[in-house]
Amino acid sequence: MRSCTLIFVALATILLCTKYINAFEICAEENCFTSDEKLTKCEQESPLLCKQQGTTCCSVVKSKFRTHCRQHGGACMDECAPNLQRTVINCPNGQVCCVLV
Repeated sequence: MRSCTLIFVALATILLCTKYINAFEICAEENCFTSDEKLTKCEQESPLLCKQQGTTCCSVVKSKFRTHCRQHGGACMDECAPNLQRTVINCPNGQVCCVLV
């Protein structure tokens, strides 16, 4: 009985470790910067991993360098109040970036 319990615990531990190792989050590509860019564009680093080697993930991009809607905490929509709109480069034609509140 003890050996069965030990085997079960060992297998459960291995499965959990395998799932944890493979579950790293990937940083959004627009938030990955080289070392030089990071100094000027990044307010706060993130522990997330970037796909491109030699880049670092930035969890908070300085406001003047925010070019994508997600960096503003927004989503591309057909319309929203003018005070919630932000100028970005990634919304499809006819849509605007609206900050989600």
